[in-house]
Amino acid sequence: MSVFKRFSNIVQQKSNAALDKMEDPSQAIDLSYQQLLEQQQKLRTALVEASTGEKRVENQAKTMDTRIAQLNDAAQKAVAAGKDDLATQALTQAEVLTQQRQALDPQIATLKAQVEKLQLAIQKYQAKVQAFATQRESLKASYEASKATSTAGDTLAGIGEHTSDAAMMMQRAQDKIARTQAHADAVDALLDSGTLASPLLTGGTTTLEDQINATVVDSSVQAKLAAMKQQAALPAPAAAAATPALTAQGIVVRIHGEDQYRLDASLRSDLDAFDRRLVAAVQEHDDGDYHQVLRDTIEFVKAKGVILGGGDVTKSDIILPSDDMPLDEVAGILNPEGLLPAAGTPA
Repeated sequence: MSVFKRFSNIVQQKSNAALDKMEDPSQAIDLSYQQLLEQQQKLRTALVEASTGEKRVENQAKTMDTRIAQLNDAAQKAVAAGKDDLATQALTQAEVLTQQRQALDPQIATLKAQVEKLQLAIQKYQAKVQAFATQRESLKASYEASKATSTAGDTLAGIGEHTSDAAMMMQRAQDKIARTQAHADAVDALLDSGTLASPLLTGGTTTLEDQINATVVDSSVQAKLAAMKQQAALPAPAAAAATPALTAQGIVVRIHGEDQYRLDASLRSDLDAFDRRLVAAVQEHDDGDYHQVLRDTIEFVKAKGVILGGGDVTKSDIILPSDDMPLDEVAGILNPEGLLPAAGTPA
């Protein structure tokens, strides 16, 4: 057997299996009954058309019979009047019509036989449709009953789809309850035996000792508080140094993962120097030098800058990597954007 033939057989087998699985006997029975009714209607239409044809030929024959009789009567009158030429014309036309009329008899007989045959076929077909209609209801009832019985059997046996899912869920719930109960029993047993008594919770003291210790601590706190009140006449500590004020044109630097700081615009050259050192360390892939320069830069920003509040939405002019960001990740961020100069290129 060729590969193509085997492949065709496999596809046909799969298709037949899929169609067999999808087919519903009840729907198939209804479809067959509908097709029988449609065929019966076609037979009735054919009978009407055949009967119509028969009637048309019969009516044509009657018309020709009437015309032949009229011509013969006219010929008789012409002979009586002594007009033989008119009688000859009338008899000639009558003879032609007679021949045409005789040719219609076989057609009428054929059409009549066809009509009778169709009538007999329709009678037999109606009996067949009636018998199928009776069997149709009984077959559908049998199928529905067998389907319900099969479904009920699967449910009782626990092999139905929903029944199996419910059974598995119930089993998992029972297992979880059993584990939880066993855990609770084990903890209760250990607590009763004193194995789980934690000194961090009890402090190794009894309830009475805890109350005494609390009283002693409270007395000590009250004594120290009284002494502090007596020393209240000491000069107050110096006020904290005022935060330097910066203009809105300052440089806003964000430390990735931390806060934003505003630095005076005059510090731009210092920041550029740090930037060149960072780029050089990244170019050389010097992890130690890179992190050292980054820490120096962050300390410089925090020392010289003013921290902005959390609600400040000012756009950052410079964003510094966080101190814990690996060198490879920083290099990967810079390279796709063309921000990292090639080795040997001035920064």
